Order: sequence, then structure tokens, then C-alpha cells
Amino acid sequence: MQDGTDGGSTGDAPDDEILAGLDRLGDLPVSEHAGVYLDVLERLGRELNPLQGLRRAGDHGSP
Repeated sequence: MQDGTDGGSTGDAPDDEILAGLDRLGDLPVSEHAGVYLDVLERLGRELNPLQGLRRAGDHGSP
């Protein structure tokens, strides 16, 4: 079965390390996949947009 990935690299070591978290999906029951996806999404968001974490911290109305 093909999983749709080419096993390639993004060329950015931190991003590749985060995306490598998806490799564990095959070892987990499907019911736990959403948690893995959410973790990877959150970590990529912080890596690619460092200000995202600052905005989240200021959600109470601070910029």
C-alpha cells in the first residue's frame, strides 16, 4: 500500500524532525492518529510562525 509520501526532505532540519512524528502513525491505532496530527500541526505552526505562540499567549486581549 502506498502512503502518498515520497519520503523526501523539506530541506529544513527542524521541519523534517517535526514531520518525522508522522512516522509513528503506523504503530498506533487509528483512534490515536488525530492526536498525532494535532501535535505535528501545532509544532509546525510554532516553527514556521514563531509569532503564533505570542498571539496565543495574548489571546486575552493583549497584542
